[in-house]
Amino acid sequence: MGSFQAPTTVRSSTLLETSCGYLLQELQKIWDELGEDEIERQKVLVDIEQECLEVYRKKVDYANMARSRLHQELAESESEFTRLLLSLGERSLPERPEKKAGTLRQQIDSITPALREMRLRKRERINQFHAVQGQIQKIKAEIAGLSEYDISAVTVTVNENDLSLTKLEEYQAELKKLQNEKSNRLQR
Repeated sequence: MGSFQAPTTVRSSTLLETSCGYLLQELQKIWDELGEDEIERQKVLVDIEQECLEVYRKKVDYANMARSRLHQELAESESEFTRLLLSLGERSLPERPEKKAGTLRQQIDSITPALREMRLRKRERINQFHAVQGQIQKIKAEIAGLSEYDISAVTVTVNENDLSLTKLEEYQAELKKLQNEKSNRLQR
């Protein structure tokens, strides 16, 4: 047969009460042996209680700070995910994790893979924009009659706030138009 295990909080609470009770009995025996008066005993017990409260207070404060950090991390992850969706022009994705019940760590763990995927998509899209815009700049420079040296000095800046497929298609259409214009000029 299986054995019954009490929840951790019950076990630790019972253990604490047993340990504290035992130690308090030991302290009472020592005080009896020493002949400590009642006022001094009460003073010591109040001090012990205050020290215990301070230890608990520190632990609660630490746990609250950890909880606050996790809430902040979750909020930042969700915010970044939303910004990535918007910048890529995607309104929703099937793999987008919905805020679900569970611990804060579980919620963070559930959004992390989707966030990683969206960051990867963003890098890939930036590379696509960079390539198309670079070609546009190069053809514009060639049409303008700039030398090869001047063309290589042209820098491409990608607007990371609009990495939508629609915007990419606009740049691709512009590139196609410029390629046709260049081709027509070369034929003349």
